[in-house]
Amino acid sequence: MQLIEKKLSKLEEQKQKLEKEILALQNKRHEEFISFLNKIPSLNLDPMTLIGGLIHVVEEANKKPELKEKWRQAAQKFCGRLPSQKRTKTPQPTSQKTA
Repeated sequence: MQLIEKKLSKLEEQKQKLEKEILALQNKRHEEFISFLNKIPSLNLDPMTLIGGLIHVVEEANKKPELKEKWRQAAQKFCGRLPSQKRTKTPQPTSQKTA
């Protein structure tokens, strides 16, 4: 019986540790999202307008699932052109051929 209790206790500790890690990663994701919002040129909309826009986007995505991929590609293009992202990319090899 003690062995089971010990295992349960150990698993509970691991569970709490994982929950903390999950929370930390979720917070980091939220911070990155806000950071991206702050980098959108001329984004001077108030929070309620943004929330309404997000609700509209969700409704449209549910009506037209093909929009999700289009929007995902637009986001990847935007995020890829951010200065902080350019620094982390590996340089593309040049295609200069020697004769």
